Amino acid sequence: MSANLRNIIKLIVGTLGCFALLLAAQAILTNNNHRIDLTPEKKFTLSPRTEQIVKNLQKDVQALAFINSDRPENFFVEDMLWRMQSLSKHFHYTIIDMNRNPALARQYNAIQYGTLVFESDGQRKGSLLSSGESAVALTLLQVTRNKERTIYFLTGHGEGSLNNEVPHEGYSKLRGALADETYHEKLLSLASTGEVPEDASVVVILGPKGPFLPTTLAALDAYVRRGGALFVLLDVNGSPSLIPFLEQYNIRIPDVVAVDPTKRLYAGEIITYRVSATAKTHPMLLSVNAPPIFSLARVVEVHEDLAKGITARPILATSGEGFATGLIHISKAGTATFDVERDIPGPVPIAGEVAIKTGDTFGRIAVFGDADMLNNNFLDQGGNRDLFVNAVNWLAEDEEILGERPSREKEFVTTFILTETDGRWLLMMSTVVLPGLFFLTGITVFFWRRQHG
Repeated sequence: MSANLRNIIKLIVGTLGCFALLLAAQAILTNNNHRIDLTPEKKFTLSPRTEQIVKNLQKDVQALAFINSDRPENFFVEDMLWRMQSLSKHFHYTIIDMNRNPALARQYNAIQYGTLVFESDGQRKGSLLSSGESAVALTLLQVTRNKERTIYFLTGHGEGSLNNEVPHEGYSKLRGALADETYHEKLLSLASTGEVPEDASVVVILGPKGPFLPTTLAALDAYVRRGGALFVLLDVNGSPSLIPFLEQYNIRIPDVVAVDPTKRLYAGEIITYRVSATAKTHPMLLSVNAPPIFSLARVVEVHEDLAKGITARPILATSGEGFATGLIHISKAGTATFDVERDIPGPVPIAGEVAIKTGDTFGRIAVFGDADMLNNNFLDQGGNRDLFVNAVNWLAEDEEILGERPSREKEFVTTFILTETDGRWLLMMSTVVLPGLFFLTGITVFFWRRQHG
């Protein structure tokens, strides 16, 4: 064989090998696609909750995105839909230029650029992409839900009002939080109905202050025994008649409040602080991306009793430096001092849940020691909103949509909350450590130059 022919064969083999290597690399990258998103608002990353919703799709969904082909945001639209399609074989999408398909746009009532329409099993729902990923996930949930979920808020005992917009007293923002989860909220007066409706996914008792009638407590007990779910949020000056009702389910509410000096907000009172997960993290906390903030929380102790069919799990507590004390021992300035003979050392439980087995059914009760953490002033602080909706998801047995939600931060704006410890560290670094380093550097340079000319 001539040298010329051998060189030609080597060239052909090398070229084919190079093409084979490129194809193999492309196949590997296609099936193992990873990206690093460095944008502050995570513009190129789906939230864990959106990913979970798409992954859990049980039926086909067709998404139609109506765009103007000349607009720069089209790349983000296609990228988001491509990422969603890669998560589930049930999700498909089509990009439609509204200017070239006006009749189709009218058919789907797409009157604005950036309209996204979901279709599934005869249902159709539209959303604007400019509303953000949360709105897209909500629309996807609405079009794939098999049935409506209703959350009832008990009334008639001085509970917090969903119609009150006052920051420190009202709970009107809860309606928006529930709507984002495709839940319908209704008010429930057991004095008039006598029993909890069959369509109740969860009954919320939000900071009651008045007494409960025996018939009301009996209706709540019957609801739990048939497999219902109660979400109880207590107030420091709450209804005393609710305490013995909870005790029958091994939920004990001592007449003390929890404080945490080391977890308080910077320069704030020790009755308002960032709470901690218990040693074994509860499922409703796994996707809460910031510590919740409680204020003047009651202690909530849950105890297991398998003989009575009761299992129990704590949810939240103070840190080890926190403690529980009587309300009378907290000053008007929101300060208190730990007394080893009088107070309960931390970590102190302030939220827990129990499951009650009756026959083949399981009722659920979650109790939080603070109702104020959901008022209009606190709901959007820390992880309070995520904790609330996760608790409702979990109680309603909607665990498949539990997940970290898209960030609510605005572009180029980052909100963070300092604890007392964080604040002291930042103050020390900015006023002592950094100036000290500059001073020492200057002194060192001065003497070095004097010695070396």
